[in-house]
Amino acid sequence: MINAVTGQLVYVNAQSVTVLCYGIEYELQISSQTATKLSNLQGSDRNNVRILAWLQHREDGMTLFGFCDEDERRLFLELIKVNGIGAKQAMKILSGVRVSDFISALDKSDVNFLSKIPGLGAKTSQKIILALRDTLVFTQQSSLPQAVASGSSRKYEDVVNALVEMGYDKRHVLDCIAKLLEENSEQLNGKSQSYVEELIFRKALVSLS
Repeated sequence: MINAVTGQLVYVNAQSVTVLCYGIEYELQISSQTATKLSNLQGSDRNNVRILAWLQHREDGMTLFGFCDEDERRLFLELIKVNGIGAKQAMKILSGVRVSDFISALDKSDVNFLSKIPGLGAKTSQKIILALRDTLVFTQQSSLPQAVASGSSRKYEDVVNALVEMGYDKRHVLDCIAKLLEENSEQLNGKSQSYVEELIFRKALVSLS
């Protein structure tokens, strides 16, 4: 798997970027949002860019997609799981809206906002809301500590899943756990993972009830 491409920025337009990496030039398909960020790089910053990647391998060829950050890539990967949305359409959606605005609209089930994004209509927007509303929880959408909100951390995933399976809303669960971790930070300091999970789970049950 190609996780990222790091090297010198050779060329960038609204839909693709070329990066020189150890004598090999890689072309990645990107959103216009990512294109704008890359185009604004100056001087030495253009000599050492890092673009997160996802490789699509099909019978008729391979396509490398690039992303400016993990949130954009994660949204892309969730979008292509939705029935009827392919990689190209997902990239078109990312070109038409900032990730934070998309997640905000998703949170509010704002079909009207989503349907105005190029590549989407009312029916597809409704389908996305049903499929992703309780799936996408991003750091910038919450006051969660990095340990809970970051996609790179799964420390409390078992607690979250257990509470969600009991019928609690995932976003409320995450907010609750975040507050409990802050409020009990001294008590939890130096404790084992199992101790922390057990305590947080019991306190979350009380808080969410």
